[in-house]
Amino acid sequence: AEMESTVKSRLHHGSNSLDLTIPSDVVKQFKINPGDVFKLVAKTEKNSVILQYERVYSTKTSASSKM
Repeated sequence: AEMESTVKSRLHHGSNSLDLTIPSDVVKQFKINPGDVFKLVAKTEKNSVILQYERVYSTKTSASSKM
């Protein structure tokens, strides 16, 4: 399954990092939980920046049970 969303980068308080929010429908569909760990591959392609996240560790807690 593939989903598409638009998200806005936000300043991460106290650092030079930026945060991207994972929309709730994506969290529910793919059972993404707080504490899950993702690998980031960043590249440019056709004058666009592509950020690809791959979950490499999944926590046992279900986010849907906490909503």
